[in-house]
Amino acid sequence: MPTIFELFGFPVDDHRSEVEAIRKSCQCPFMGTTCDGGGNRSQTKIKLTREEPLTSYFDKNLKKVIPGVCSIQAGEEVWVVCPRRLFAAKFDGKGTPPVNRSIQEHERSLLLNSGLPSNIEIGSWAEVSLKHQVKDADINYHFDYILAPLVETSVNALLNQGGFPGSTTSDLNNIVKIVKKSGHFSGINKNLADALIPLPDLSDLFILEVMTASTSGSNTEKSTDIKNAFRNALLSTEHACPGINKRQVWGRMVTQLFAKTALAHKWNGRTIWIIQDSLLHNIELTTRLRTADITDHKNRNINLAIMHYSTNESGTTQMSLKSTIEGDAGIDFDGNDTFTDILLPKFAPPKIELLKAILRRKVDAIFRL
Repeated sequence: MPTIFELFGFPVDDHRSEVEAIRKSCQCPFMGTTCDGGGNRSQTKIKLTREEPLTSYFDKNLKKVIPGVCSIQAGEEVWVVCPRRLFAAKFDGKGTPPVNRSIQEHERSLLLNSGLPSNIEIGSWAEVSLKHQVKDADINYHFDYILAPLVETSVNALLNQGGFPGSTTSDLNNIVKIVKKSGHFSGINKNLADALIPLPDLSDLFILEVMTASTSGSNTEKSTDIKNAFRNALLSTEHACPGINKRQVWGRMVTQLFAKTALAHKWNGRTIWIIQDSLLHNIELTTRLRTADITDHKNRNINLAIMHYSTNESGTTQMSLKSTIEGDAGIDFDGNDTFTDILLPKFAPPKIELLKAILRRKVDAIFRL
């Protein structure tokens, strides 16, 4: 039966006092804040009531926890099931996050090898939703992360620098309202459109999408669901957990892979797909994809960052960047009047709409590589 490999960032059999302190406080060591289960596990939330066996394990100030399962071991393979294990740039605190807060070595390597610039401050915004309405369709995109250099400038100057063709006075006023509501104008009370604040330079834009395996085959009666597996792993040595659903993940990935890559291309940016080597290997086993044989095409490349577990000199398992791959998507991002056009967005919303979507959120991380 599959078993949990990592809980709250550490191997399940690691019971050092510092590790137990992290677990008991429900902390994610990769985000540097409370574990959120990867952002997609809210239905497994456990209330720490008087009747709940886990209540005595966790710190008394906690009222609920989300199972902090990072990865699962199935046979000889370890599968990442939480996206924060591969890349995490979240900040739930007040104000602006400190530069390079909680950045992991594998994340620094990933960003540098994916082409992000060094020696400048780069802002990262998590879970950006871009909704745009046109005459015959409602466009709705969700991005895991958007990264761009931060520049000290004003909203007025940013819109006038030429990167947002067709922007209007209405756009300017709208963005000022968005930035004010998001708290970017803290301490500034007048001339907001010309106030100098850190803003994203979208002429150097990166979209990061994190793909991990999902779980399947859970059985509450047999205590192999995530809740019971999590509970048993913390309170006893014996536990079993759900298996891995491989096909569902890459099936979902395909529907996004071309569309979000094409969008970034239209915006003069690039999309980086972060994926574990085990998942990519499974995709290659079950499809005709052979990444080693794909040729380069700078105008329509798909970019992968391949992560894997490695063992350091002390014998400790760690996450690291295995390789980056750039290869021809094989379709024309402008469309070619074939059925492959179903993989592409109908159009790319104006970049001014992307800017608005980003600024509706506070910056979640700032990197200096």
